[in-house]
Amino acid sequence: MHSSERRVAVVGDDRAAALRQALGGLPYRSVERSAADAVVAVGDEALRDVLVDAPDAPVIPVGSRRLAVDSDAAERRMGALLDAALSGDGDRSGDGDRLADGDFPADGDRPADDVRRVTHPVLAVDAGDGEARRAAFDVALVTAEPARISEFAIDFAGGTHESFRADGVVVATPLGSGGYASAAGGPIVEPGGGLSVASISPFSTRTDAWVAAGRLSLSVEREAESVALVVDGEERGDVDPHRSVAIEATDSVAVVTFAGAGRARRSETL
Repeated sequence: MHSSERRVAVVGDDRAAALRQALGGLPYRSVERSAADAVVAVGDEALRDVLVDAPDAPVIPVGSRRLAVDSDAAERRMGALLDAALSGDGDRSGDGDRLADGDFPADGDRPADDVRRVTHPVLAVDAGDGEARRAAFDVALVTAEPARISEFAIDFAGGTHESFRADGVVVATPLGSGGYASAAGGPIVEPGGGLSVASISPFSTRTDAWVAAGRLSLSVEREAESVALVVDGEERGDVDPHRSVAIEATDSVAVVTFAGAGRARRSETL
């Protein structure tokens, strides 16, 4: 398919208008998201909405979040980002490899060497209440009242069981691992590197953090405090004691970014 026939959607907050203008000078056609071959998602809300739908189209994240492209850089380098998004067959590994020789658009334009295409997980969250929930960034169990301690447990796919007293527990994807999870002491993870897991304000001088492969469950072990389920920063119900909340990476999305977009910016840290 010639580049002029490729369809791109730009969705998101006020900054999306400038990127649509930048698209106007490139040989791509602007379309609605449902018809797009690539999606530029501007801001956290738009990025989350796009990712949880697990589109076949690659996604270019724009904003201040870790792994996202700064909006000014996206405006200047839109052509290189779209070339990388629309090159090859999309079957890239999740370890952040740059595009290989020969993986360039049909019209022969090579994408820039500092652009990488990675695979990012989308999480399914099953709280046992029949409601379907999906997360792009993070999932947390937190006590409803601030600074109130409860007891939490984590069961990892390999059979390891951990329990601790804390204000909560958080599980984050690579895009989310530079935010709430990092502030709670969780590890930063790269695409393909698993999920970041951390206790929130633990009632202990020794704190642990973990990297989960892609499937785990969380539970509340005490009945004294009310605990909320928070998905991508939004409270999505209460968690009953001793009822598992299963979290699993069930889908993946191709994400295109710059090789140097790995660090979270100050505005992202909670």
